[in-house]
Amino acid sequence: MMGGWLLLLGLVAGCALGAELANDRVRHYVEGGGGADDAESRSGVAEGRGSPAPDASRVKFTGDVDDDQISSRVITSDFGSYQPSPEFSNSRLEWRYHDFEEMTKYLRTTSSRYPNLTALYSIGKSVQGRDLWVMVVSASPYEHMIGKPDVKYVANMHGNEAVGRELMLHLIQYLVNNYNTDSYVKWLLDNTRIHILPSMNPDGFEVAREGQCDGGQGRYNARGFDLNRNFPDYFKQNNKRGQPETDAVKEWTSKIQFVLSGGLHGGALVASYPFDNTPNTMFQSYGGSPPSLTPDEDVFRHLALTYSNNHPEMHKGKSCKSNSPAFPEGITNGAAWYPLTGGMQDFNYVWYGCMEITLELSCCKYPTASDLPKYWQENKMSLIKFLAEAHRGVQGFVLDDSGNPIEKASLKIKGRDVGFQTTKYGEFWRILLPGVYKLEVYADGYTPREVDFMVVEQHPTQLNVTLFQSKRQDTFYRPQFQQAQAQGSQHYYHHHVPPPKQQSPADPGFFSSITSGFNSFVNNFFG
Repeated sequence: MMGGWLLLLGLVAGCALGAELANDRVRHYVEGGGGADDAESRSGVAEGRGSPAPDASRVKFTGDVDDDQISSRVITSDFGSYQPSPEFSNSRLEWRYHDFEEMTKYLRTTSSRYPNLTALYSIGKSVQGRDLWVMVVSASPYEHMIGKPDVKYVANMHGNEAVGRELMLHLIQYLVNNYNTDSYVKWLLDNTRIHILPSMNPDGFEVAREGQCDGGQGRYNARGFDLNRNFPDYFKQNNKRGQPETDAVKEWTSKIQFVLSGGLHGGALVASYPFDNTPNTMFQSYGGSPPSLTPDEDVFRHLALTYSNNHPEMHKGKSCKSNSPAFPEGITNGAAWYPLTGGMQDFNYVWYGCMEITLELSCCKYPTASDLPKYWQENKMSLIKFLAEAHRGVQGFVLDDSGNPIEKASLKIKGRDVGFQTTKYGEFWRILLPGVYKLEVYADGYTPREVDFMVVEQHPTQLNVTLFQSKRQDTFYRPQFQQAQAQGSQHYYHHHVPPPKQQSPADPGFFSSITSGFNSFVNNFFG
């Protein structure tokens, strides 16, 4: 009998130890702490990655891919033919809204049940101390896959816009359930690391009310700040005090080189793309402002149309209300809808070269739970096919003449003055439509290069660039777009300019007060 009790106590202690080790693994994944035994999980934290730096043989390219040679490496045969699995059953996840504790339990349970496909980590805490959980869904959840992109979805940054929050939980369930049976899902997870933040504003969600289609209850964080007006802005100085939720997202975005991103909202049915702001926003108007176009207008329109055209209702472009605008093809430039300062999608694009669009998923901000199955069926195809767009365009490595990766090399597509950088492994990605382009590449201590390449529709172009060390070390090359930045000319390139810390303004002024009041009015009615 005594032996049985000892065995039982041993099993309980073992389970507790295993759970603690699992928790430690998640903490190390995010924070990078621990001792020597945790070196592998810690080594990638500075970049938001979960793998150690590769040896030279894993990054060096010799043989079939010569310097600057374009390789036609087919990743997928047909982006357009995919149909989600009809047999999917969400038996483990009910069609209802889940509060923070229930959401946390579901994410932890899923991570435990699918340890080879998921990793759960927190990027920070809300004002009231709730974790901002992120679930990685990938065939390599803890380790970065060299040469393969990271993408993300961020939902519920307005707490009363609740559909996206629940759809993210169902998307996680769908991906892990269908990995072994759906070839497209398997391809996506084998070649992409998908980071899903179901709720950026968990405090706001807790006070929002189901069935409230309009209004602002729960929209803001616990301090009364609109999180989608709280990011650094290219066009205007944003003097709003930084909030823990936005600070966490900014830090997260700085550590992981995200290629593609979607922000999920509610209150309209449209895919909106940058720029959200414009140089002339003193007198903002709803639905009547001129568009504020990025240098990547063609790509952003394509990304927005990818989502809209795969949605059975969004692409029709119908307005949600008689007094609200219609959106042709279900897409809009953000500023043309209504300009705003401090938006998340402009920040992602300008500061880190991540192509983010805003996805308004429902006319009602917080519809009743009985409508959730309908919203899932409408958005399932769009959510999956949008992420696959990360595999369009050009991707590759920047290496030195010994085949070693060059970290933080600066790149720009000529004629498109938004830059991007290589990762610690020398990787880069850029979403582009078919055409002929010129890539500008430079790094401190190396002679800059310009490389011509072609993008085709069927598959991404693999382009590897070798930089050679400058012969004169006292010569510092500055490409044209960085010279413009130094001289104060119009530019978008922000990689070498850290996001400014927002401060509370001493005197916002008369016009600022008018603008803020109008924005609050618009925000409560339109996403």
